[in-house]
Amino acid sequence: MDETKSTERKTPDNSAEVQPKWDYTTRNGTLFTGAVVVVLNLILIIFVILDRTFPSVHSFITGKPV
Repeated sequence: MDETKSTERKTPDNSAEVQPKWDYTTRNGTLFTGAVVVVLNLILIIFVILDRTFPSVHSFITGKPV
């Protein structure tokens, strides 16, 4: 089998630490993506609560009366 191998680096305790060949993630990028997901979920929850609570909001969103 011809497999693609990751680079290996020896640590002081002689165990092989396997590192991926590419890693495009950064701490800031991960934090930003997580924040966007949380904000979009909160917006969705607010719209659902407003839709279920106020008939005028439901009519505005769907275009149909309750």
